[in-house]
Amino acid sequence: MSIRITVKGLNKARKELEKFDLTEIDRKLHDAVLELEGEIKQTAPVRTGRYRAAWASSRLGKLKYVISNNVEYAKYLIYGTSRMPVQHDVRGIIERWKGRLRRKLP
Repeated sequence: MSIRITVKGLNKARKELEKFDLTEIDRKLHDAVLELEGEIKQTAPVRTGRYRAAWASSRLGKLKYVISNNVEYAKYLIYGTSRMPVQHDVRGIIERWKGRLRRKLP
């Protein structure tokens, strides 16, 4: 089982960005994804270190990246349960990063 983070609303922005130099934009996006991955790791709760270490980013194609975590209990830390509150606010981090990403790209 793995958890995958998807930022919705980027398809429209990606289509608009295709008017520009895609190589340069993709490089900037790659750098931003690495920064976002670093912030997610840095803020991750640590008990054994397995959850923090499992965060990884991958390039799926031009202007398309994914940050994922394949630890089986990741979804419980991110979304919580009826008996446990959210332990890692990844969704909040991503919301804050949307604005940063807009400023980094043309």
